[in-house]
Amino acid sequence: MPGSRLILLLVTAFVLGCATQAPVDAPQQILVPVYYATNRNLLPNEDNDSGLYGDGRGDISFGSTLVALSTRKQGDSPFADWARWEARRDKSGNRNELLAVNPLDADTFGATLDAAFLGDSDRSVLLFVHGFRRSFEIVATEVATIAFETNLHGAPMFFSWPSANSSLAYASDVNSMRWAAADLRDTLKFLLTRESIATVHVIAHSLGSDGLLMALEDLSRDDAARVDKLGEIVLASPDVDAGMFKRDYLPAVQKLGARVTLYATDDDVPLRASGRVNRHHRLGNAKAEIFIGDGVQTIVYADVVTFMNSHDAVVEIGDVQADLHYLLVERRGADERPTVTSVETKKGRYWRTQRLTKQR
Repeated sequence: MPGSRLILLLVTAFVLGCATQAPVDAPQQILVPVYYATNRNLLPNEDNDSGLYGDGRGDISFGSTLVALSTRKQGDSPFADWARWEARRDKSGNRNELLAVNPLDADTFGATLDAAFLGDSDRSVLLFVHGFRRSFEIVATEVATIAFETNLHGAPMFFSWPSANSSLAYASDVNSMRWAAADLRDTLKFLLTRESIATVHVIAHSLGSDGLLMALEDLSRDDAARVDKLGEIVLASPDVDAGMFKRDYLPAVQKLGARVTLYATDDDVPLRASGRVNRHHRLGNAKAEIFIGDGVQTIVYADVVTFMNSHDAVVEIGDVQADLHYLLVERRGADERPTVTSVETKKGRYWRTQRLTKQR
């Protein structure tokens, strides 16, 4: 009994120690508007009164969402500033919620973006491409979280492809992501064409990196695409064949001229599993190999993650999101960011993350 009681006390202390301490004066929830493009199927009203999107394939469509973020669950990055956002006063709670989805036709969506940038000096869009096992609703809250934690100055947006949102549907998700790559390419071209948008940054997570690289390879061959407006390209825990990246994708990315930041980790369970399934190691698995190449700044998650959250660090870890702030908002290279430290090897330089002190 004493031993069981001691274990219970240790577990309780660990949980309390890991809990996020909420700012005393913060509202329970803040409201974050997020734009989207998707080729998921739109569910009929009789199936879903909210008109949300399913896991089937559909035509490309656009729209906006409204996400309520809990300031009790979010805010670990030193750059998270809840005062920048509108507080939710009605029915707020200690949870993240997708409150509204507003589908728009392409013309109306473009006009909405144009209006959003009126008088805004930072006319940038951050496009997030999600990975394996994600629903539309989850992705919307993840993008809102990134926008909040990084103190993003531009417009947050995501491209949602028809993931089955099931741990047993990996093969299906691989096929769906590759099927969706052409629509992702067209979405990028759409954003790059808008005169109101000065810069398009892209973060692709996990399996979404494969689709993004396919889209970028196509854009590198398109002389009409405004690729000069591409900003930062971020591959977060990419579930991509490392050999294919080096042989096929890297030359295309180098041709585009955009800076690529690769976030990898040496303790990524999903990528180790993917490597066994695909029989070739994944680009984001730093334990198999740390990729070093021209035009790519490789950041290895070090002391700021555990094996439980290393794969999803870009949406879960404040120290990683602080590094994203320096990259996306201040446009600093790895050597200029206090969040990472350089490591010299015979193959070249890479960087490792380091923990920051919270500054709430």
